[in-house]
Amino acid sequence: MFSLKLASLLRGKHYGLPRTFKGISINSKTVGGRELFIPLKGNKNDGHTFIGEALKRGAVGFLFERGKLDKRRIELLTRRAFAIEVENTFEAFKKIARLRRGEFKGKGIIAVTGSAGKTTTKELIAHLLGSGFSVYKTPGNLNSQVGLPLALANADADADYWVFELGADSRGNISALVDLLKPTLSVLTSLGKAHIEGFGNFENLVSAKGEIFFPPTVRRAVLPKEVFRFYRALLKDKKVILTGKGGDIEITRYRFLRNGKTLIEVGGKGIEIPLLGEGIVKSAEFTLGVLKALELPLEEFLEVFRTFKGEWGRMQPLLGEGYLVINDAYNANPLSVASAIRTLSKIEGYRRRVLILGDMLELGKDAECEHLKVGELIESSPIEAVYLYGNLTRFTCKAIKTKRCFYSADKKLLMEIIANSEPRSGTVYLVKGSRGMGMEEFLPALGFEEI
Repeated sequence: MFSLKLASLLRGKHYGLPRTFKGISINSKTVGGRELFIPLKGNKNDGHTFIGEALKRGAVGFLFERGKLDKRRIELLTRRAFAIEVENTFEAFKKIARLRRGEFKGKGIIAVTGSAGKTTTKELIAHLLGSGFSVYKTPGNLNSQVGLPLALANADADADYWVFELGADSRGNISALVDLLKPTLSVLTSLGKAHIEGFGNFENLVSAKGEIFFPPTVRRAVLPKEVFRFYRALLKDKKVILTGKGGDIEITRYRFLRNGKTLIEVGGKGIEIPLLGEGIVKSAEFTLGVLKALELPLEEFLEVFRTFKGEWGRMQPLLGEGYLVINDAYNANPLSVASAIRTLSKIEGYRRRVLILGDMLELGKDAECEHLKVGELIESSPIEAVYLYGNLTRFTCKAIKTKRCFYSADKKLLMEIIANSEPRSGTVYLVKGSRGMGMEEFLPALGFEEI
């Protein structure tokens, strides 16, 4: 975009020589060449402090708020870059995102949310659609009130499909995001006790996730049949595809193989996906549901499942010599932990099953109860040994009576115990915990570099 055009659209004052820019950045440390830097005010820092650093790293221009820079500073910074003065950089940032949304002329915009599985589902949808169409997807998990506008502002307006992930930790979050994105197809993957601290209770969570169906632009929806009752009124005028038991799309046959792959059966055909877990089976159902909602021939996309690699730390199989480690260290909540434990229990070809689990964070007043429930689930599973790290997993340990259970709030000590006592051969390990627990640090104790 040309800087003078942007200044006009933002109704801002332009300084310096007009230039074109090719993207938006809000991080001075990762800004690329020919990008526009937008300084935002955070909880700890004000991005205006880092404008000079952004220019040194290749930014060709920046926005700034009226009154934040004096005349001399503006003159110095615009010797090698343009600047646009605005009232509020965050509001200008969102306006740029809206402008990019208005430029989209493709076939559809898909929004994905849920308590668990949204990133894998987003990635799988984009992967399958990408085999026949041009697709832009949310980079990583830029799904927040700041992340989504950034992903949207940098979206490829010429793509056939956009696939965006939407996150929320309180009511109103998703509503604000879909107001920007204006999706045409919305996907809800699950309802569970994730970020319950922000929502307050399950009823608020149900309401918040339903915000993804609010926009009048949404003409199609994909969601589990088991939660459809909560949203029946919201979806009465939309084309709805239900997944799971008794739904329009249901994968009834699947196996978790010794080689770290999941074998699913679709249309009488067995297809291996190079990831493990009930989660990937559910994501496959949602993705097939999206194809059905878009009236695309499912059979033309089935083979593409075989080349899906997934994201770091999400039921990622690591094959050792005679053993398997599942790196699921990206995050954890009661729904995803229960799913991962069930998966660990069903993996074929191993004598022993071992769980290395860290705290599930952001559960508020439900934290003790939910960690006790995990212990009860472990107790009823074929898991042989459990290593628990953190403060909250001590409640999990209380519920475990018949398994070998090692608990410690000392990560280094627990690593040493695992490294020195685990036989590895013939064993499948699951490593899981909330992002803040850094559970990937246990991988070296199992013979893998931290990745």
